Amino acid sequence: MTKKLATAEQHGLPSNFCIIPWLHLNVNPYGDVLQCCISSSSGEVGHLRDSTLSEIWNNDKMKALRLQLLAGEKPASCHKCFEQEDNGMVSFRQGINQRYEPHLNSIVTSTNSDGSLDEMNLRYWDFRFSNLCNMKCRTCCHDFSSAWHADMIKLDGPTSVPDNSVINVTDTSVDDLHRVLDEQIDCVEEIYFAGGEPLLMDEHYYILEKLIQRGRRDVRLRYNSNILKIRHKHWDNIELWKNFDSVTVFASLDGIGARAEYIRHGSVWQTIDENIKRLIAAPSVTLYAAPTVQVLNLLHLPDLIDSLLAYGIPMLNIRVNNVLTTPDYFHINTFSNSYKELARAQFDAHVQKQTDTEIAADLEQQYASILSYMGSYGKRKPSDVVESRQEFNRMIAAIDRIRSENFHETFPELADHWSEYAG
Repeated sequence: MTKKLATAEQHGLPSNFCIIPWLHLNVNPYGDVLQCCISSSSGEVGHLRDSTLSEIWNNDKMKALRLQLLAGEKPASCHKCFEQEDNGMVSFRQGINQRYEPHLNSIVTSTNSDGSLDEMNLRYWDFRFSNLCNMKCRTCCHDFSSAWHADMIKLDGPTSVPDNSVINVTDTSVDDLHRVLDEQIDCVEEIYFAGGEPLLMDEHYYILEKLIQRGRRDVRLRYNSNILKIRHKHWDNIELWKNFDSVTVFASLDGIGARAEYIRHGSVWQTIDENIKRLIAAPSVTLYAAPTVQVLNLLHLPDLIDSLLAYGIPMLNIRVNNVLTTPDYFHINTFSNSYKELARAQFDAHVQKQTDTEIAADLEQQYASILSYMGSYGKRKPSDVVESRQEFNRMIAAIDRIRSENFHETFPELADHWSEYAG
């Protein structure tokens, strides 16, 4: 059963409160500093070429954000969390408040009247050091995957991307990130590694070795990884993770077999299959499956879930309520009504066939969230939906040509209704 979440109100804080600006900054490969990884572009609070992390920590944007949250406001940059909550999902905001509940009591007393903080304590790290990646997923782009570089040039020309395929935050930073990490290593409680593909990045291993040297096995490690390569150079991650008490790997698994290899180009399903089994057997690792729900895999979610359960991954560790929001043409709310009804029928049938009542209840809740997102179709202008479908057509056909892939052969059930979906 789902654990009841602690609320900010229980600590005398507004119901819309989020603790993130009191313990975190997010850095992307371009050196942009954001309030968190899921904030909108208005959540950018600085850039490392202009300021150090210490300066950004108490700049005008961060101070204003803290005061907004203390006043119970909903900052525009936070709309994704509130959208998730409106659709019945547990948002990033709610999860962070839950994990850092012990610090909620000190929020008011530690915050100055102007929103500044006397100390910089980065308890939660999420530094995306580069876009280095060994896959080029259909729903991704060069900003988050170096492997997309050549395809972007073929799609939109050489000026559409930087000269180098790998974007690295240290190329634009005026601050020594290693120094900041070293200074903060004794107060960090949790580190989220994402990318790109974090298990390919040397910075990831620099951090782990520093933590091991300091005896910080209490630091919680969380990963979002495509799990294609869990050994890198001389490092074996499973061996490294034995030095930590809590390691959670969220595997980006959007499909099985040929569908997985199409959606996440660069996947080798045989290798991923072997790595799933190795991670499940690792005593130091908790493996989650974290598909990104979008047009290509919506109708296959029941099959995907059944396959994951067959591996021995418990239902509580299979999270299918991460609904893609960008690029827009892959969003499930662009589906036609007949597709939505087909998805609804498949979800209902999948729940009904479960003999385990807890699995059935969990599935029903997650599917309800997905269907709620699909229902947001009515909130968009019909012309916008048609434009999204046309862009879907264009991009599928163009990338199929570049990669010598075939959408119709991989997803015949979608191809059968191609003209209807295409609008």
